[in-house]
Amino acid sequence: FRFLTLSYLFTGITTHIFLAAVPFYSEYSFDDERLTAVFMGAFLVPAAVAGPVWKKVSERTGKQRALLFCQGVFVVGSLALWPGEAMGPGPTVAVIAVLGTAFAGLQLFAFSLIPDIVAAAESRGTARAGAYTGVWTATEATGTAIGPYVYSAVLAAGGFVSTTEGQAVAQTDSALLALLIGVTLVPAALMVVAVAFQRRFALDRMAAR
Repeated sequence: FRFLTLSYLFTGITTHIFLAAVPFYSEYSFDDERLTAVFMGAFLVPAAVAGPVWKKVSERTGKQRALLFCQGVFVVGSLALWPGEAMGPGPTVAVIAVLGTAFAGLQLFAFSLIPDIVAAAESRGTARAGAYTGVWTATEATGTAIGPYVYSAVLAAGGFVSTTEGQAVAQTDSALLALLIGVTLVPAALMVVAVAFQRRFALDRMAAR
């Protein structure tokens, strides 16, 4: 449970960094604030509908392998956003849609492993469902809260200057670089940490799918 929880914590931080970064990415990498809604939709719509597909995948591969695959996809997808405007809105939307699809798997497989852990604990005569649920809820809230702060810290390190509505501020090259690093390299690196923890998770009870 400990390794799964740590993996989920870093996964949550990573995905919420991405969500916090999208408005900045669309405005400064593409110079078009309207793309924020497009990019968000490209991420959230696949995330909402991909669950049944991932369930079929896990029936063939097991939850652990499927979860590791989704984490790997998120690493590669984050790095694929580096070109920004040079890649064009269309390919960027496609990459973000892949990230959204992976996000659905990240949520589904992590949550579905909890009952397996509880069942394993009960088989050893230890009933910890309440404790596991409480820790899991706290972990989810922590990842949600930390993600935007991490991205803000990356922006601050690059010298990014906050803007007010109707008042544009020219950003330095270092600020724009920090903005891009925050939506690509940082999420990729944190998801690699999540993968490292997830690989140490030994319980994958395929019979309990």
